[in-house]
Amino acid sequence: MFVKITSVATLPGYILLIGFSTGEYKEFDLKPLIKKYAPFKSLKEVEGLYEQVKIDVGGYGLVWNDDLDIAADGLYEKGTVCVPPRDMSAFREKLIGEFIKARKAAHLSQKQLEIVSGIPQPCIARTERGTTDPQLSTFLKMLEPLGLTLSITNIK
Repeated sequence: MFVKITSVATLPGYILLIGFSTGEYKEFDLKPLIKKYAPFKSLKEVEGLYEQVKIDVGGYGLVWNDDLDIAADGLYEKGTVCVPPRDMSAFREKLIGEFIKARKAAHLSQKQLEIVSGIPQPCIARTERGTTDPQLSTFLKMLEPLGLTLSITNIK
């Protein structure tokens, strides 16, 4: 089966929570790879590397650096099916909606936001359409010129 990765989150204990184009979520345990393959040992040895995981262009796999990647099909086949803790799409839609509202309230076009944030307009457009999940640092750079930041709150 051909699948793409749509989201990834790092969990404690070198477990990845991965969202797939099928709508499924799976957990993938990296510990066996860390024990068996030298390049994966760097996930434990290099501070902060594990958390830097990114979705490869097109969603075909996960990458950390030039030496470390995993294909989407292997993650899908060997991952353990799980249920995400909440409907993340609802949180995502609300966050993007608030971002768009704030940009428009500041009377900034996407191009103007590019100039003041340093984030390319096509990235801003994809974020607003919901066709990409920007890295946290990218999203924070887009929020800063709007006088906004993110905070953690309890879900009720």
